[in-house]
Amino acid sequence: MTDYIIATSAVRNCIITIVYFNGKKVTQRNIKVIEYDDNIVKAFCYLRNQVRYFKRSGILSAAFYKPHGVKTDRIEHVS
Repeated sequence: MTDYIIATSAVRNCIITIVYFNGKKVTQRNIKVIEYDDNIVKAFCYLRNQVRYFKRSGILSAAFYKPHGVKTDRIEHVS
């Protein structure tokens, strides 16, 4: 699933949230993937406000970004 989310971010130019282990500590980051291959993800990191490179092996999980306060589990119908 992580591979699908990374690929979707690159194709659709959307933000994703990753949990990343750099060998010393675990961080959660919102990123927008620029390009990727089997080993590296090049992305704009909103935590550092710059382009960063992430080892694929260090990405512990990935999910589509959900802004705080936005509910996505309920659809309201307007008539």
